[in-house]
Amino acid sequence: MSDEAFRIFGLNPNQSQPTYSELLKMLVPESQELLKQNLPLILEKKQGRESEYKIIRPDGRFRYISTQSTVIVDNNSEAIVIFGTMLDITERKEAELELQNLRQKEYLLGLILDRINQSLNLEEILKTTVDSVRDLLQCDRVIIYRFLPGPSGIVEKESVTEGYTPILGNIITDPCFPNDNVLEQFKQGYISIIEDIESPEITNCHRDLLRIFQVKANMVLPILISQKEGEKEVSEIVVWGLLIAHHCREKREWLLSETDLLRRLATQTGIAIQQAQLYHRLEQLNQELKKIAYIDGLTGIYNRRHFEEKLQQEWKRLAREKTSISIIMVDVDYFKAYNDTYGHQEGDKCLQQVAQTISPVVKRPGDFVARYGGEEFAVVLPNTPIEGALQVAENIRTEIEGLKIPHQGSAVSKWVTSSLGVADSNCSNQSNPEILIQAADMALYNAKTSGRNCVEIYDSSRQNLEKQKQEINLATQLRNALGENRFCLYSQAILPLHEGVQTKLYEILLRFWDGYGKIIAPTTFLSVAERYHLMPRIDRWVVKTLLAYLSLREISLLYKDQIFTVNLSGASINDCYFLEFIEHQFAFYQVPPQQICFEITETVAITNLEKAAQFIQSLKQLGCSFALDDFGKGMSSFSYLTNLPVDYLKIDGMFIKKMEEDSVSQGIVEGIHHIGKTMGLIVIAEYVETESIFSKVIDLGIDYGQGFYIERPNPLIPMVNY
Repeated sequence: MSDEAFRIFGLNPNQSQPTYSELLKMLVPESQELLKQNLPLILEKKQGRESEYKIIRPDGRFRYISTQSTVIVDNNSEAIVIFGTMLDITERKEAELELQNLRQKEYLLGLILDRINQSLNLEEILKTTVDSVRDLLQCDRVIIYRFLPGPSGIVEKESVTEGYTPILGNIITDPCFPNDNVLEQFKQGYISIIEDIESPEITNCHRDLLRIFQVKANMVLPILISQKEGEKEVSEIVVWGLLIAHHCREKREWLLSETDLLRRLATQTGIAIQQAQLYHRLEQLNQELKKIAYIDGLTGIYNRRHFEEKLQQEWKRLAREKTSISIIMVDVDYFKAYNDTYGHQEGDKCLQQVAQTISPVVKRPGDFVARYGGEEFAVVLPNTPIEGALQVAENIRTEIEGLKIPHQGSAVSKWVTSSLGVADSNCSNQSNPEILIQAADMALYNAKTSGRNCVEIYDSSRQNLEKQKQEINLATQLRNALGENRFCLYSQAILPLHEGVQTKLYEILLRFWDGYGKIIAPTTFLSVAERYHLMPRIDRWVVKTLLAYLSLREISLLYKDQIFTVNLSGASINDCYFLEFIEHQFAFYQVPPQQICFEITETVAITNLEKAAQFIQSLKQLGCSFALDDFGKGMSSFSYLTNLPVDYLKIDGMFIKKMEEDSVSQGIVEGIHHIGKTMGLIVIAEYVETESIFSKVIDLGIDYGQGFYIERPNPLIPMVNY
């Protein structure tokens, strides 16, 4: 070792050269293992090697070194000695680690800000802020201090490490606080930073106050909001309160990056507080307008909001009195077809007639009818057993059919008819009105699947009761998962199979976390999500989360030249606001639309061909590409392909899986591939699960392959975020 090498290792150049064993002990364990692996490789291959190691100097400090080694051999090509150079790269390495840490904090900050901005609950905003700051800074206490009239303030919210005194709710007066002067400085963005309260520049008065709260170092940032003074139109900036981080264990040097993170968080917290205050004022106004907000403007009966409130009230009352309550869900059969045939104005008249027909059938003072949504109505019958509710439901069905409203688009009658689901509070031993609604909804679903224009009861004696309960429970879990951000994104590679195909694709797959450590696969929940009309919300979550992730600088660089495919449900295709939502997300997150390929199934596409074609064309104009999934499953004519401007054709996995032993399936795959290539489409084979299938797919000249043989799905975003 040269003198410089001795210096790097923190050794005296006058001491003897360290042995291999002594040198090994000066490396951290991970670097020791790396050196043990590298030496045999260098000697065996007789070639140089570059490596990085982390060393421990005698004074206990860590350093990072970069080495380049060369093997010197004799005439017989036998290694004589390993000669090399080393370079101290500690500053560069620490900068890289700091950058990595900052990126992680930036990512977490983005998630925190998103959560704060989405909430209108002041308590939730403040709690999220203090918990997040303490987690980001790894400090001992974080408080939000709200100014009161006069020289005092209150600790409005706190997050504190166990072992330190909580001060939540304390009213604190700082006797050293030069109120007017400092408040004016705070308005200008002043930040107070104390790295050590024992520093001579800290006044005794201030030091004594901080000692009361066990503080050794702190950082104080203003929370600013815009506020109108009286009747003035002009708003002024006021200091609502302070965001304060306490370090109680020891003095601390606050980093510039930490200050910047907190400044941004304090700014967004101020905005969110102002939004929450505005929302609170609007809520007060809404209370005054509540009486006129109970009625559905189209039909003149109660709206869904009042239905839910009334149901809650009746549920609690009847629970005290130990009596039953029944509910009827009414759905106008084939109402979309009615609108398509007669127009929306006639559709509105139809709904008005149906509502006016249901109301007289529900005669008792405690009963009530509401428009639940779209063409669906709900009837609540307090103190009514299931037998009585069944009779009321049958009367409603008969009266609606008796209106004899013509309906050429119906598949069950030439008149407008209805399907009805009935359930009572005995449907579940859980005291929850939502369970009752879901049970009636399940019964309504059974009425539709039984042919429509009929009444079905949620019957506890039916063999499929357990399945119904499981579906209701799963639907509840899905709603909770959406509210609590417990969905997670996985990805599976779609591999180019030939040299002419360059771009790598990843299909985005969805899972959700049940809250007990179990990840639920989509095969378990997608059908339930569709049945309970949750897919538009889920599709929105997937698009927003993926684009937010891809907008991160380091992630965008990592996946710069790759395309992600996102599955869309039929419900989202038919949602008139979904296209606008996607366009907004692209604009907000600044992710190139060319990086996203949307997938729709063949079944969804042919169900509403014109709508699907318009939807696809709109997003292609934006820059996205499209894939037609499960092609061949619908067993429909190939001709409709000419009307769908898709870019990729994904052959249904049912045919791919059978290729090994079924020549007919292989022939179908060949035919689909030939037609796809003739139309200029890129063809993808799904369910490539064995080496044999992989070889066949390559031999057929198919462009891409996807399946467990190529890659199993992996989490796209680390689960810690969920």
